[in-house]
Amino acid sequence: MAVLSVAALWVVPRLQPTTGTLVVLVAGRTAQALPPAGLMLHGGGGWTSVGELSGSVPAAPGERTAMSQTLAAGAYDGVRLGPDTAPVAVTIAQDQVEPLLLGIDSGRLIAGAVYAGNDQANLGLGELSGKFVSMPAFALEDELGRPFTSQTTSGEDLVVAAFHTTCHETCPLYTALFAQLARHLPHGVTLAEVTTDPGTDTPAALETYARSIGAGWTFATGSAQALTDFWKPLGVQLATGDSHVSTLALVDRHGYVRLVYRGVPNVGHQIDPTLVGSLSARGLQELASGGDGWGAPDVIQSLATIGSTEAAQQHPGGAAPHFSLGDSSGGVVDSDQLRGQPLVVNFWATYCPPCRAEMPMLQRDVARSKARLVLIDEGDSAQAAREFLAAVGVHQAALLDSDLTAGRAYGAIALPTTVFVDAGGNIVARNVGQLDENVLLTQLTLMGA
Repeated sequence: MAVLSVAALWVVPRLQPTTGTLVVLVAGRTAQALPPAGLMLHGGGGWTSVGELSGSVPAAPGERTAMSQTLAAGAYDGVRLGPDTAPVAVTIAQDQVEPLLLGIDSGRLIAGAVYAGNDQANLGLGELSGKFVSMPAFALEDELGRPFTSQTTSGEDLVVAAFHTTCHETCPLYTALFAQLARHLPHGVTLAEVTTDPGTDTPAALETYARSIGAGWTFATGSAQALTDFWKPLGVQLATGDSHVSTLALVDRHGYVRLVYRGVPNVGHQIDPTLVGSLSARGLQELASGGDGWGAPDVIQSLATIGSTEAAQQHPGGAAPHFSLGDSSGGVVDSDQLRGQPLVVNFWATYCPPCRAEMPMLQRDVARSKARLVLIDEGDSAQAAREFLAAVGVHQAALLDSDLTAGRAYGAIALPTTVFVDAGGNIVARNVGQLDENVLLTQLTLMGA
């Protein structure tokens, strides 16, 4: 029996570990060189050395294959390049190739600019090439004095709202909105109310506020300069009392602004009594009226779509609502004058970074088609609209939706929103958030433009 057992053990083949291939790509916002730096992946409780990277880094959307390495199959959750680390989900499957794109700037890993998988790598090349507008690096602190920075939030989609604890008009409604979002929040999303009043809202003041309403999300503050820099891309000024700009923005997990909401959310009757008691008479009116009509379901849907241009499209159908709007050159445009040709109706504002990023592409591609581009500015002055268009190199007048009526009628609850109207005057698609060029070209084709 012993001899047979030994023989059996002798002939059983030794199991070989399964492996796959990791292909490492590098790209930057500008062409540059990467000095030698060690690359490691984290998984299974420890770091695994992949090899050393160096050499040229092309400007995106160009990229260079810097390494191809066989690795043990499995799930990895972090990457380290030299001294820089970043969270990322990397799956090495047996006999499969997994691309890993690293965004490089000045020889260092760009915070948040690590992309695994074909779809994510393509997204990364678009982001690095300026297709999307990034939030500047920021360094704030939360209500417990812990760092709240572009590094600590990397790898998470981020919902940020402007608020301060002494506001009694719209801020309690934003806090009520966050309470609703927290109950239905998708995995991998961070909620943060960021103050515009650093003189009052110290970490201790924010902790007291959070505790009074049982909040489980982040409240952030910082120096006046740090907060000024944080809010500048979104057109929000530091303020006290009730005189600040009500804004909510969605920032994707790579640090790019994807969507901007302005105005007052509709929180219905789901609001903590403590927050109701803090509302001024004007705040109570906003609560009763439903604010500007958008609320938690809209934000949740937007979070689900910012990573998928296909999912971002909606097909509501129906006739396009009528409008008659003054334009930035002093004229008046009635929507009845636009019938008979396909329309690409873009709702935007000067404070919206994604609007700025997509507009030159919109003008270029629509001009090559049979469609007409209609630019509708939401709430800015004629002069501000003209200066914005001149700055982005767009040479046509904007229609001025000063009271946001047209935007609401077309479902532009967040900016940018692009509505596609066929030659018969019917809405055939709507895209909330920055428009992907492939989506635009596809819709133009479908409309026969």
